[in-house]
Amino acid sequence: MKSGLSAGAVAGLVGGIIAVTVVWIINPMVHSLNVAGVAQWLVEQIGLNIVWGAVFGGIYSKVYDAVPNKGVTKGLYYSLLIWLCFIGLYPITFFVILYWPTMNQFAYGWGVVGFFVRVFYGLVLGALYKK
Repeated sequence: MKSGLSAGAVAGLVGGIIAVTVVWIINPMVHSLNVAGVAQWLVEQIGLNIVWGAVFGGIYSKVYDAVPNKGVTKGLYYSLLIWLCFIGLYPITFFVILYWPTMNQFAYGWGVVGFFVRVFYGLVLGALYKK
C-alpha cells in the first residue's frame, strides 16, 4: 500500500484483534460482562486501534526514511518505539505499579497488552506499507 493511513488502519485492525484476544486471555473480569458489554468492548477496542493505527501509519509514512532497517523489521522498530514512547509519556503507569497496587491491572494493560499490540501492528504495517 502506498498510503500510510490505509496501511496503519489495517495494521490497527490487527492490533485491535490482538488486544481483545490478549485481554480476554489474561483478564477474567471480561468474561463476566454480558453480551452487550462484550460487544461494546470489542467495538471500542478494535475501533480505537483502527483510528490510532491510521494516525501512527500516517506518521510512519512521514518518518519512513528515518526508521532503520527495511520491510517488516522497519515497521516493528517503529511500532516498538511508539510503545516505548507511550510507556514513557505515561509515567502514571509506573506510579500505579509502585504506589497503587489495586490498580496494577490498568498499568499492566498499558505495558503488557500494549507490547503485544505494537508487535503485531508493526509487523503488519511493515509488510503493507510500501513507499
